[in-house]
Amino acid sequence: MSRKQDDGRPETHPRIQPIPFGERPGPEPYNASEIVAIDDSRFLFCDNNIGDALFELRLAADGAMACPLMRRPIRGIEPGTVDDLEGMTHVRAGGQSLLIAIPSFSLKQRKRRRKKKSKRGKQSTARSCLLRISFGENERLEAEVLPAFREWIVENAPELAKHSRYLPDDGGMNVEGLGWCPTDNALLLGMRTPVADGRPLIMRVRLKRVDGPLDLSNFEMLPPITLGIKDDRGEQGIRTIGFNHSRGQWLIVVGNSTSASKAPFALYTWDGNAQGAVRHAEGVRFQKRMRVEGVTHGTVGGRGATVFVDDAGGYQVLWDNDPRLK
Repeated sequence: MSRKQDDGRPETHPRIQPIPFGERPGPEPYNASEIVAIDDSRFLFCDNNIGDALFELRLAADGAMACPLMRRPIRGIEPGTVDDLEGMTHVRAGGQSLLIAIPSFSLKQRKRRRKKKSKRGKQSTARSCLLRISFGENERLEAEVLPAFREWIVENAPELAKHSRYLPDDGGMNVEGLGWCPTDNALLLGMRTPVADGRPLIMRVRLKRVDGPLDLSNFEMLPPITLGIKDDRGEQGIRTIGFNHSRGQWLIVVGNSTSASKAPFALYTWDGNAQGAVRHAEGVRFQKRMRVEGVTHGTVGGRGATVFVDDAGGYQVLWDNDPRLK
């Protein structure tokens, strides 16, 4: 019997399922949150439970893992400095190659003696910073830490002011995607929550000088963009952002914005237009157990490919000629 899509029509292509990494950093699996391509067949991902290291995924020409994951420590980060690392993007500008990474900027649940839960959370400095990570000698990762970046965003984005005081499941501020737009020299913050009239938000922060100091005075808030994604499958928020240089388009994965939403994960493409018009990659469907938290485009063995990672310790490769991307 053939499987059916969410709208009742038969599926024409198999759903994407994760390939397990086959290892764990501890008792829990890797909670991969964002992935970037750094070279042919080489990718780095962050884990939102680990704030002082990234992990390198190397793939063979057929898309299988070429070797075990490699832990890449980040120098310059003191213990407890970073928590809930969710967004990361590769910036190539002016001859530079560096990574920008951010935590979710979400609040933590307050501990209360009463059984009733508060919608308001507790702010953590470890969830308020921005990291600028450079590749040093022998590709050693070295970070500069900018504190209070969350506070700067809230101060300069009226759309987020009231949401900054609440927990993610109550529509509070929660960033899960990060991209880089070289045209505007801008960071693209993909909001899981809040959403605007049921549609996902991208907050844009311009760097006045890409090679400038890591200082709040070097940032400028640009108008946000609301993506034209319908919420007829449940309220959806952005879970990851990547860029396909070969096609000049953004790869955006959306999923349930809060635990109350039952929206499945879905892939969209966006050409950067200010109207937020997007295209749904309808052929790309994920198995329910695959919770996509990272997407990027690169090459594997010289072949163009989209690589996904999920928060249960797995990945998957979708080649450019896959009919599901048509």
